[in-house]
Amino acid sequence: MMNIDRKIITKNILKLIDSNGINDTDFANLIDKSTRTLARIRKEKALFNIEDINIASSFFNKTLIEFNSPEIAIEGNSRNILKQIHKDNVAYYSLLEKRPSITYAITFYLLKNEQFCSAGMIVEKIKNFFESFGWYYSSSYISSAMVRNSEYVSVSGTEIIDGNKVNVYKAKI
Repeated sequence: MMNIDRKIITKNILKLIDSNGINDTDFANLIDKSTRTLARIRKEKALFNIEDINIASSFFNKTLIEFNSPEIAIEGNSRNILKQIHKDNVAYYSLLEKRPSITYAITFYLLKNEQFCSAGMIVEKIKNFFESFGWYYSSSYISSAMVRNSEYVSVSGTEIIDGNKVNVYKAKI
């Protein structure tokens, strides 16, 4: 018989939320919890209950055994795989059709863009890149996200655009 470790399961569900670009508010609504409760879970002051785990299992297409594993396997394009799996489930599909979190967009798309990795991009080009996927983020939101994700992104220089000095962001090597 398998021992269930809700701490590991909770950690893995949070990893899946982040690696699929799911907004905390949307996931909280999906499991019928408040955003405050989800924030408590993120701060390790609470754990997901069995009902939450069952909903997450259905949504992320993972078994309890997978959730209970110390290192859960997450496919590189898992969001798109989930969209395909849930194309007939309106509640799940509509959540996956929403704009993903900016951290997801940076981590799983921008950091795989050859131009961004080699030469770097200004915010306007990053904005256009995201818009090519139908994801609309404001320029100021992108600028803030570049700073918040300094673990992966750095300022590689500046350019003068319309008389203004703007940062060029690039993937950290």
